Amino acid sequence: MGTLLVTCGPSFGASITKSAPTADMIKTILKYLKLESKELYEDYKKNSSGEVPIDESLQLPCFTLGCEASTNISIIEAYLEEVRRLSENRVDTSRVTKRLSDITCSDVRCSNSSKPSVSGPDKFYEIKSFKLTVLKRFSDCMGKLEAKDRIC
Repeated sequence: MGTLLVTCGPSFGASITKSAPTADMIKTILKYLKLESKELYEDYKKNSSGEVPIDESLQLPCFTLGCEASTNISIIEAYLEEVRRLSENRVDTSRVTKRLSDITCSDVRCSNSSKPSVSGPDKFYEIKSFKLTVLKRFSDCMGKLEAKDRIC
C-alpha cells in the first residue's frame, strides 16, 4: 500500500500563506481523489471508441514522503492539464487538479519548483493512448494511497 505524507509550512516571504491541510482534511481529499480518479479513467475508457493501448513507456510519479510530495503533485497536475487540453475540455480534470492543489503546500526546507511543462503527442491515436495512460496511472496511484499524519 502506498503512503502519502505531506510536508507543509508557511512559504518564506509570502504575503499570503496557504494554511497547511490537517490530517483529517488530507484523508477526506484523498477519499474523493480515489473515487474521482477512478471515475475519470473508467468514463474515458468506456467512451473511447475501439481498443486503445496503455503506453507502457509513460510513467507518472506517485506521491512520496516529505518534500517530494509537492513536486510530484505538480507533475501529476501538469499531465492532467495536458489531458484536458488534448481532449478540448471534454475530459474535465479540473476537480481532481483542484483537490491535488488543496493538499499541496510549501515548506521553506524544500525547493519550491515551478509547475513543469508537459507536451502530449500530435497524432490522433497517440493522443488517445496518452490520455488513457495518464488517467489510468493517476487512478492506479490514487488507489494505492493511504494518508498518514503530516509533518509540518
